[in-house]
Amino acid sequence: MMDNESQFWKRFLIFTVLLFVFIFAYELFLTTYFNPKQTEIAKQTVKEQKKDEYKNLNVPQLMLGTFREKQEYKDKVSVKLGEYSLEIAKKGGKILRFIDRKYGFDVISRVERDLKIYPLEIFTGNPEIDRKINFGDYEVVKKNNSVEIIHKELKLKKILSYKNNGTIEFKVEGLKTPFWVYVGTPPDDEAFYTHVGPILKINDEVVRLDIGDLKGITELSGNIEFGGEESRYFFKGVKNYEKHIVYKINYKNDYISLSLFLYDSPKELYYGAKDYARLRNIGLEDALDWGALKIIVKPLFKFLYWIYEHTGSWVISIVVLTLIVRIILFPLGYKTTVSMLKLQELAPRMEKIKQKYKDDPVKMQEEMMKLYAETGFNPMSGCLPILLQIPIFFALYKVLIITVDLKISSFLWIPSLADKDPFYLLPILMGLTMILQQKLTPSPDPKQAIIGYITAVAFTLLFISFPAGLVLYWTLNNVLNIAQNYIIKDVLLKGQANNKAKGRG
Repeated sequence: MMDNESQFWKRFLIFTVLLFVFIFAYELFLTTYFNPKQTEIAKQTVKEQKKDEYKNLNVPQLMLGTFREKQEYKDKVSVKLGEYSLEIAKKGGKILRFIDRKYGFDVISRVERDLKIYPLEIFTGNPEIDRKINFGDYEVVKKNNSVEIIHKELKLKKILSYKNNGTIEFKVEGLKTPFWVYVGTPPDDEAFYTHVGPILKINDEVVRLDIGDLKGITELSGNIEFGGEESRYFFKGVKNYEKHIVYKINYKNDYISLSLFLYDSPKELYYGAKDYARLRNIGLEDALDWGALKIIVKPLFKFLYWIYEHTGSWVISIVVLTLIVRIILFPLGYKTTVSMLKLQELAPRMEKIKQKYKDDPVKMQEEMMKLYAETGFNPMSGCLPILLQIPIFFALYKVLIITVDLKISSFLWIPSLADKDPFYLLPILMGLTMILQQKLTPSPDPKQAIIGYITAVAFTLLFISFPAGLVLYWTLNNVLNIAQNYIIKDVLLKGQANNKAKGRG
C-alpha cells in the first residue's frame, strides 16, 4: 500500500496537470466559442432575417453564381501603394490581389478567387446598375501613392490613396450615396484556436461573431469604430461607419462569412497584417484577439513588444521575461527548496510514524501534522510557484499565437517562433530539462520522482505542437530553475551551514 506522503505528492502532481489542462481548455473555449459581451451586444444590435425577408432589409444581391464565376480577368495592372502591392483587373475594376509586402501575404482569400467576388465591389441594391458597376470596363490610372479606377461608361471613379499611417483612403465619386461596399471574407490563415470571421468594435465593445451562430444575413447598426473580417494574423476592414452586413453562405460543405459596410463618405481601410506597430498608430489595437485573459495578456504583450522594439529580437524579449519571472519567484523557490530538504531530513521520523500507526491512518495523519508543525514544514509550499506561473504561461501562450511579428522571427533551426519546431528538437530539449530538474530536486520518495519523470514525458508530448516561442520560454524557465536550485542548495544553504559551523567553533 502506498504511504500517505506518496499519495499526497501523487495527488498534488495530478492536480497540477489537471489544472494545467483545465485552464488551457477553458481559455480555448472562452476565446473560441463564447464571449458574454458579444452575446449581450448581439441581442441588442443584430437583426437576423429569413431568406424570404431579404427584400425588406434593403440589402444587395451579391450576384453569386454562374454568371460571376464565368468572368475572366486577363487585362490587369499592378500598383504599389506604400507597403502594399495590388493587382487590378480593368474588367469590373476588380482588386485581384492585395499583398502586404512585409509579410508576403495576399489578403484576397481562396474563397473570393473561387467565387470571383473581390474587395471594394459596389452594391446599390439595384441588380441592373450593380452589374454595370461590377462587370463593366474600367481604366486604371496610377498616381503618386494613389490609384484611380475609372468606369469607362458611367461617371464612376474609385480612388485608393495610401496614407502614411498604413491605411488606405477609399473614395467614390459619381455615385449617389449611401450604397454598400464589399469588404471581404476572412484571409486564408491557420486559425490555431483564434477567432476567424466577422469582427466589429461597435458602441465601444469588441464583437467577434461566430459564423455557426449566424443565419442568412446579419445586419448590425450603431457607432462602428471598425469592422471587417479577421483571421489569426490578418484583418480586412474599414473604420468609422454606421451599418454592417454579414452574409453567411455555404461553400464546399462549410459556412463562410462575407462582410459589407454602408458607404456614405470617404473611408479609411486597412487590409493587412495585425502588426501591432501599425494597429497602434491607426487605433486598431482591439483588432488583436486578446482572449479571455485580456487583463493579463495585454500588458504582458505590451511589455514584450517594448523589449522587441528596443532590441529587434523576440528571443531576447522571451529571455528577459523568463529572467524577470524567475527573479520574482526566487523567494518562493527558496522556501520550496528549503522545505523539500527539510522533508528529506524528516524522512526517517516519518517512516517510524508510518510503521507505528500503519493500522490507524487517522492517527498516522495526526502525528504527521504534529511533526510538520513542530519542524515548521509546509507540505503545500511547493504548489504556489507553479500556480503563480500558470496564468503567466497562458498569457504568454496567447501573446505568441496572436503576434504576427513572430511569424517572421526565426531562432537557430526554427524558421518561425509562431509555429511549432519542425524538427521537434526544442520540445525534446524541454523534456530533458524537466527530467534533469526532477533529478536535481530533493525528494524523499522515489515514487514521487517517478511521477515527476512521467509528467515530463507527458508535457513533452503536449508541447510538440505548441508555438516554438512558448516552448523556448518553458525550456529557459527549466534551465533557470535548475540554476536556482544549485544557487540555493550549493551556495546559499551551504554558506549558511558553514557560517553556523564556524560560529559553534
